[in-house]
Amino acid sequence: MKPDAFKFLAGSAAGLAYTHAAYAVAASRGIINEPIFLGRKWGVGFMWTEAAIYSAISMALAYRGWGSDTRAEQPSA
Repeated sequence: MKPDAFKFLAGSAAGLAYTHAAYAVAASRGIINEPIFLGRKWGVGFMWTEAAIYSAISMALAYRGWGSDTRAEQPSA
């Protein structure tokens, strides 16, 4: 995959992490209700866990996209 694809996916994952964190803050302050999905009430702690997972995915993808370029470090023949 090209580095641009990793950069795009990193931004998408970062957006998901930010959205889950904002939703968790709003739910903990009572602004919105905790979501009920598949008959289960998903608490604020689960939202923070999702935000942390999406943040880790975003960091890994960003490292692949913006990390050191191995082709630039190789000497030319």
